[in-house]
Amino acid sequence: MKHPLFRRLLAAALLGCCLNLPAIAAEGGGTVNAADVNLRTAAGTDSAIVTTVAKSTPVVVLDRQNKNWYRVLATGKEGYMSADYIDYAEKLEAAFGRGTVSGDTVRFRSGPGTSAAVLGFCSAGAELDVLGVEGAWYKVSRQGAVGYVHSDYVVLPGQSLATAVAATVPQSAGSTIVATASQYMGVPYVWAGTSPKGFDCSGFVYYVFKENGYATNRTAASLFNNGTYVERSQLQPGDVICFYSGGYGSIGHVGIYIGENQFIHASSSQGRVTIDSLATGYYNSHYYGARRIA
Repeated sequence: MKHPLFRRLLAAALLGCCLNLPAIAAEGGGTVNAADVNLRTAAGTDSAIVTTVAKSTPVVVLDRQNKNWYRVLATGKEGYMSADYIDYAEKLEAAFGRGTVSGDTVRFRSGPGTSAAVLGFCSAGAELDVLGVEGAWYKVSRQGAVGYVHSDYVVLPGQSLATAVAATVPQSAGSTIVATASQYMGVPYVWAGTSPKGFDCSGFVYYVFKENGYATNRTAASLFNNGTYVERSQLQPGDVICFYSGGYGSIGHVGIYIGENQFIHASSSQGRVTIDSLATGYYNSHYYGARRIA
């Protein structure tokens, strides 16, 4: 087996020195209400002018702590603008350009909040079309689907980061596995399937790991022979989790742990690749064990 070093280095190259750390969160949006408003390097009329911004231009508001001056992103540049010239709105739909994901296994949700359903995951370096802002969340388009990603983990054009590390810091292998798996949400369940045209449970796990450079066994039961054993209390994203068949005699189903007591799998009962909970119900009672391969 080999680690997916190429994928890690690609993500690092896409993000420069920004890998794995959050950007400065948004606080909402706003619209410029006057002609040719100055965007400045600091809060004050004596600071240098970055650019001038036209009336009706949408901006992302990053900081309103200074009631007289807001720190904003406007036309691909970051700076300070007098609050007098911004009509603030917590929710604003506008095209803010393409953002870059700056964290591992970032959740793509159905709404602007942590209680909203998880539709999938974004890996570091992924690009999203930002369609609006609502509080600290960006409304984005990802692979044709519209959802929400927390602004902590999206860097817009012209935006600086609160912190940075060297580009050589790698994305974790498990997070890479989860990000790959999430790309196939909704793919149909097909018995013996091992491709994006259709997966069965073990075919899905086999394919996702193969995409990341790992050779695994093909069947559900034999996957338990790969990697190393992991206690349930020590599960990490990317671990392969196995479940008893109905008679508890052998392994009959597998999936990939994604965190927070959830896993992604090709479900025969639901007919597609989907996310389910380990915390309660059938999968809780039929849990067999887990293996760490990546």
